[in-house]
Amino acid sequence: MLSKPRHSTPTSNRAANPVFGSRLAPALLLSVALIIGAAHPLAAQERPDEAVLGEGKSDFEWHCTNCHGPNGKGDGPMAKLLIEPPADLTAIAKANGGTFPFWRVYQIILGKKAVPGHETFQMPEFWKRFSRDQKDWDYPLPPHVRVLLLTHYVETLQEQ
Repeated sequence: MLSKPRHSTPTSNRAANPVFGSRLAPALLLSVALIIGAAHPLAAQERPDEAVLGEGKSDFEWHCTNCHGPNGKGDGPMAKLLIEPPADLTAIAKANGGTFPFWRVYQIILGKKAVPGHETFQMPEFWKRFSRDQKDWDYPLPPHVRVLLLTHYVETLQEQ
């Protein structure tokens, strides 16, 4: 006898569905929107989504300001104690011919791309940190989405 597939929840009963009936639904929708939107850099005439930037800014303030400073200039309170000074995050686009290298920065934040000075374990691998947050604190956004949000926020810090 054939049984009904597990994933065939009627749309009229979304509240009973563990994805739609929880706080995961907004996180999944935001994930899809970010993945689609991340492929397109911010145009000068477009306004960034404040919710996306708010999430990225929150993680930036919590995880990055000790080294990179509140404005991303590399002048945080821990900067003097590090072997290699933290990067000025406001000058990334300028150093790359005026284009923000979104996916390269994403890989660096993720911990998948080496950066001089980070080999001495100075910059955390945020993929691991955000994975622990999701597991230990039931954080609603997956780690890769949080890294996308953080990367988008760093993109907004660029000096013209």
